[in-house]
Amino acid sequence: MGGALSILGFWLAKLALGLLTWQLTHSPLWLGIIGFLATFPAAFLAPFAGAIADRHGLRRVAMFALLVSALNALVTGLLTFQEVMTIELLAIFVLIQGITLAFDLPSRQALVHYIVPRGDLSSAIALNTTTFHLGAFVGPAVFAFLNPFLGVSFAFFVNSASFIVFAICLMAIKLEARPPREKNGSTIRGDMIEGIRYTFNHPGIFALLSLTASAHLLIRPYIDLLPAFSDLVFKAGEGGFAVLAGVSGLGSLVGGIWLAIRGKNEGLTHLLTLAILGSSLSLFIFAATDIYLLGLASMAVLGFCLITIAVASQSLIQNAVDPTKRARVISLTSGIAVGFPALGALILGSFGNIFGVQAPVLVGAGLCITYWLWASRGLQLQSNLMEADPVYSKKQKI
Repeated sequence: MGGALSILGFWLAKLALGLLTWQLTHSPLWLGIIGFLATFPAAFLAPFAGAIADRHGLRRVAMFALLVSALNALVTGLLTFQEVMTIELLAIFVLIQGITLAFDLPSRQALVHYIVPRGDLSSAIALNTTTFHLGAFVGPAVFAFLNPFLGVSFAFFVNSASFIVFAICLMAIKLEARPPREKNGSTIRGDMIEGIRYTFNHPGIFALLSLTASAHLLIRPYIDLLPAFSDLVFKAGEGGFAVLAGVSGLGSLVGGIWLAIRGKNEGLTHLLTLAILGSSLSLFIFAATDIYLLGLASMAVLGFCLITIAVASQSLIQNAVDPTKRARVISLTSGIAVGFPALGALILGSFGNIFGVQAPVLVGAGLCITYWLWASRGLQLQSNLMEADPVYSKKQKI
């Protein structure tokens, strides 16, 4: 319940950031820069954040990150409301938010394994991810309705309050007591290196990351460029931007509900590879047209495929990973999942400033399709390893 409100606040702030950036600059490059700063620190700091969470406890690290995020969102809202916000100040606050995300996201994702039994893991992850994408559907509708009356600053205030509520709910969850950490002489640096080495030496996890990285880098940055597409390509303005984002969220919602009902790990590897291909094709069509209805249909398919990628990859990794390295591996995978779209937004936004917003996205989708033709078989060959019952002990500090 706390997560649902927090996710709504996240999507309101996400849309507000895009619209505020466009209002301040009317620059695809700045859209890419803000998108980059919002999440790329999570990729850069991922190994360190995972080692900290494994060492000091998942919930403790998540709580600290949530409280810092709440304060940061509050100050952003106040400066925006006072109409003294500049693009440079906005970039600083977005960077701070990106740093807190590096510690918050992997800690909370790793907790899922200790809250539900393995048999319900896929459904739980699907429901959790569906909640996220329900926010992607409801958030744009709320934003489109309230923005004309309250302005963009209200979204940051809601986001700040939602972080506080989620921290309270997280604190209320009953978890087993965390046993004392073994005095094995390890260091943070050693823990980081061990997590990275394990991730790259695990054939299934490495194959999954190798394939999904292309979608994170070349497909998911679309959300940061939607204000430019709505204004320059579809001539739909601010309202069109919210509708495009909302339709994408609706597709994600439908896909998430289906995956939650499906509720099993078997076959997820095949679904994951198909979803990456589907997301590439739908984004290619979106970027190739200026027909608004076709763009909306492409967004719905894209949302469906992206949630399939998110649920399948999280479920497979949670199932296969050694519990003693869970937070470190999840920090790497979540770092790629949020950091690569940021890097892609910066690259596509930079080229969009020169060649127009459509051409770079078309090229990115085409490159993703090409890479899929080469890399998809490697993951398919690891399906038994990723979907089988794990053999590790589940004893782990939380």
